[in-house]
Amino acid sequence: MTERRELLTVAAVMFALAIVGTFPLVRRISSALPGDLGDPLLNAFILGWDADRIRHGFLALWDAPFYFPMRDTLTLSEHFLGIAIFTAPIQWMTGSAVLVYNLAYLASSVLAGFGTYVLTRSLWGRRDAAWLGALAFACAPHRAMHVSHLQVLVSGWMPLALWGLHRYFTTWSRRALALFVLAFVVQALSNGYFMFFFGVTVAGVGAAELFRFLRVRVTCVDRHLPSPGRVLLDLGVAAAGIGVALAPVVLAYLRTRRSYGLHRTVGEMAMYSAVAGDYLRIPSGLWVWTGHLHVGEAERGLYPGVIVTVLAVIGVLSALKGVTTAGEGRPPGWGWHVALYTTLVGFGFWMTLGPGVVGPYAGLVQMVPGFDGLRVPARFVVVLALFLAVLGSAGAAWVLARLRPRLGAIATVVVGAAVVLDGYGGPLTMVPFDASQRARSELNAWLRGGPEGGVLELPIVPFAFAPLSLTYQYNTLLHEHPVLNGYSGYGYALQDYLSNWASPLKERDEVGAVLRGLRSVGARYVVLHRGVASTRPELEWSDPDGLADAIDRASEDIDERRRFGASIAWRLAAPVPWPLIDERRLVALTADMFRATASASPDLVRYAFDGDIETRWHTGKPQSGGEWLRLAFDREVDVGRLVFATPFVGIGNHPRELVVESEAADGARIILYAGSVMPHLIRSLAKGSAGTPVVLDLPSNLTRTLWLRQAGRTTGWYWTVPELTLFERRR
Repeated sequence: MTERRELLTVAAVMFALAIVGTFPLVRRISSALPGDLGDPLLNAFILGWDADRIRHGFLALWDAPFYFPMRDTLTLSEHFLGIAIFTAPIQWMTGSAVLVYNLAYLASSVLAGFGTYVLTRSLWGRRDAAWLGALAFACAPHRAMHVSHLQVLVSGWMPLALWGLHRYFTTWSRRALALFVLAFVVQALSNGYFMFFFGVTVAGVGAAELFRFLRVRVTCVDRHLPSPGRVLLDLGVAAAGIGVALAPVVLAYLRTRRSYGLHRTVGEMAMYSAVAGDYLRIPSGLWVWTGHLHVGEAERGLYPGVIVTVLAVIGVLSALKGVTTAGEGRPPGWGWHVALYTTLVGFGFWMTLGPGVVGPYAGLVQMVPGFDGLRVPARFVVVLALFLAVLGSAGAAWVLARLRPRLGAIATVVVGAAVVLDGYGGPLTMVPFDASQRARSELNAWLRGGPEGGVLELPIVPFAFAPLSLTYQYNTLLHEHPVLNGYSGYGYALQDYLSNWASPLKERDEVGAVLRGLRSVGARYVVLHRGVASTRPELEWSDPDGLADAIDRASEDIDERRRFGASIAWRLAAPVPWPLIDERRLVALTADMFRATASASPDLVRYAFDGDIETRWHTGKPQSGGEWLRLAFDREVDVGRLVFATPFVGIGNHPRELVVESEAADGARIILYAGSVMPHLIRSLAKGSAGTPVVLDLPSNLTRTLWLRQAGRTTGWYWTVPELTLFERRR
């Protein structure tokens, strides 16, 4: 009962400290988000989506309703399942993802302090020193740097996992080992970075504890010690349990990695890797040190805290000098655990330097699948901060053991206050957000009552305007349709194309073809927020009325038009089935099987068939309607498919109207294809295909000469063919 009251007291004090430290969050807990409307709004949406999927038995969990019609979109960022399993009931009861996010934000520091208290109390045997260790981790300076990253702040399962692992090797309790497994799994499900970063260190701690046990087991006979076989079996079962629990998540992320070729380059990692000097740079807004220390760039303000660092140094010295913990007894293995956590601090520092230096990080990137998906090596500072807090708690225990009780209590309060102030980031910035989206409730109700299908919300914006995309994304929780828009850890080629300077929506003659392309991928709604478009000239959507007229003119693609205040919504006609072709019968033709000539730039024609997407044939002037390519075969060929591959940067140079004509050996001609390639381009971009290929499947033919004619007109855009591959249909 005494221990239970002690732990409840720790939780209550940490909760009160969290409220004060995050003020004014508690005052606006359901109406605003901390930091900004970037990652916090994304993470609030993900928690809301997780809660909805948990209620439906995790059905279609990975297909989050953004970047439609891409699959496994949730795996493009953190999935937050380790948090959502606790917050989902609150989401069900309140319907407010903002409230849920803010409660999780508060709980993150409570859990960090509570877990570190339990760990350090067990290691060093002093309550006062454990308080200081708890404050050092719960109020570490890195938290001020990661105000917008809930997944980084939820790190309190790490000390609980370490406590369970250490306790197993002390008591041989399988319950303690089960607690380790549970805490590790929940931590890994809360943050993918920590699944790797903490997993590496846990493997090291487990190996060190096992080595220590085996050395003792060999050198002495103690009937209370288990057999090595039992210990290895226990650890094997624990590892298998972790593997089984995490397998569905790991497999989903690996599937996305293979499908879309997603990974981070060493250059990207280097941008977010630490250098030694970053440990003297502070996060922006750190209250005590602003104006005294330089602010670190991006996520490289890694100042660890001077108080905890001094205490950690004392902790190291305590192992050399010996220690007594007056009044509470000296815990076993003091010096060994100090040596272990000293080594872990050094390892953590080394890891923050990333793959650009000789060390373990580069090797892990090469050997561990998924490690090259971690863009920010400097985030290892969170794990390092835990080790430093543990070591600092050891130093505090060494000092406090030498003070009289009253003086020790005063010292604990004073040092604790200094630790809190050392990492205090100032009053939290709260950004208003209407979780119920009252301003568009009628629009959401109309969408919710309509047939299934994706929604394109305009203006569609590039990555830099995250709050607008995230507002569209958040509203999917309310109208229950996926959107083509979105914001995540990776971009989406279709959104990038429709939102950039080359967007076909800015060419009014292309709008109808865009709508046909949207229908082909399953979109059923287009919403134009005229008020946003007309008041944000930096979005380059200065003519929303002209765009609305162009959409209205595509009447064959529209089933219904509705107005909701300043917004206009169109329901598109049902998707048209896409013709299928037996790909097993298609065989690629090599460039030596035909002779190519062109209406312009004949010396460049070879570049359209050289296998290099960076070289190209082009017309040398804007499309005017008379351009052509002629491909002559030495025999009659059934040309079944054309694949035009284009780098994304040159995607605007597609033909506005393409005519594909077959000429037989006897001179007879038939039209195999005529029209815009835009629907094919949109289908390709929606799949995330490399090289943004336009794939044209052709009806059966006997072709001796194939003519590709460009019949459209545009200003400023050439017709270019970076790479063209022809496929013969074998009979």
